[in-house]
Amino acid sequence: MLKAFKQIPGPLQKQILYRLGYGIAALFVTIILFSYTRDLFSVLACIVIIIFFAANSFSLFRRAVIGDYVVISGECLAVTVTPVKRRIKTVILRTEDDRILKVTVRQKLKKINAGAKITIYAATNMPVYEKDGVHLLNSYLAIDTKGLVKGTNEIQKF
Repeated sequence: MLKAFKQIPGPLQKQILYRLGYGIAALFVTIILFSYTRDLFSVLACIVIIIFFAANSFSLFRRAVIGDYVVISGECLAVTVTPVKRRIKTVILRTEDDRILKVTVRQKLKKINAGAKITIYAATNMPVYEKDGVHLLNSYLAIDTKGLVKGTNEIQKF
């Protein structure tokens, strides 16, 4: 199993480890909560969370091992951010086959400049919608960015 894990791409490995880590953290919280309360019903929610993260990480591991994902690479054209906290909201990129893809970012990313290389790992059954000639991707398995700069972003509104 370790040999199969090492053959998985790095960003997917990272997501699997994050999900396993959250499950292990929930296990520690469950043990601490149960040692103080001695009540099974109070730790039931933590047990559900442990089961969820274990199943989620195993599902992602299985998907990665059998190759049930698509790798989309491209160059960042623009980044849109939220008005108040200036967090990255969407990334618009030009794929290698010259299509425009707008990806809704679900996680906190460091600042990305236009021209950065972005690789997205998406499930093969992930829906991709088209609006005004731009393909919209609202979910993905993992994202990898190259060319991160801690300076200012080029922010454009589409």
